Amino acid sequence: MSDLDIATRVLLAMPREHWFQIAAKLIEDAHTADLWRKRQGCTHPNGGTGSLYAQASLHQRAGTPRNSARYCAALTTLLCALDAWRNRVHSET
Repeated sequence: MSDLDIATRVLLAMPREHWFQIAAKLIEDAHTADLWRKRQGCTHPNGGTGSLYAQASLHQRAGTPRNSARYCAALTTLLCALDAWRNRVHSET
């Protein structure tokens, strides 16, 4: 839950019309850092451990209360981006 919370707060610090793209980038960057960590045996120099928490920690965050409608909308956007990422089509290369 802390990963979702901190990533949601990153979205809240940005204009709402960019939330989905920002969420998708956070997720992809965390995935890239995770692959690096697994291959290199150490944390990624710009992405930490590869967790969503580590990636979101690199960005400015808002302090909006969790029970606000804006927070819930940002969390919903993040969950939709996660769902889209999980259901992406992997290209065969």
